[in-house]
Amino acid sequence: MSRSSTEAEYHSLANLTAEITWIQSLLYELQVSQSRTPITWCDNLSTVLMSADPVLHARTKHIELDLYFVREKVLQQQLDVRHVPTIDQTADVLTKTVSSSRFHFLLRDKLRVESLATLKFVTLL
Repeated sequence: MSRSSTEAEYHSLANLTAEITWIQSLLYELQVSQSRTPITWCDNLSTVLMSADPVLHARTKHIELDLYFVREKVLQQQLDVRHVPTIDQTADVLTKTVSSSRFHFLLRDKLRVESLATLKFVTLL
């Protein structure tokens, strides 16, 4: 059980980092070169700051192993953790209740989903 939202976000970040590391290893074995460092977007600013902060704080003792794991990948430039404001978090449309206007903005513009009216028009052409 998480003691704070930052702790929960950091555990998720560590799990994502493990998945990215696995994919990087698989691509390396398949001799597929990577042109860029993967970017991970997080809407929890504390989590983003902790991923680059080399100082352990008393409040982070519950997530210490995850901290070391993610920080190591960031220092090795195998991962780039960046902040995205909550209002621009595309995943919220799939996990939270959002207003109708926000839903349409996120779903149509960010996820590139077309409305039914647009699809009917395209079908007629």
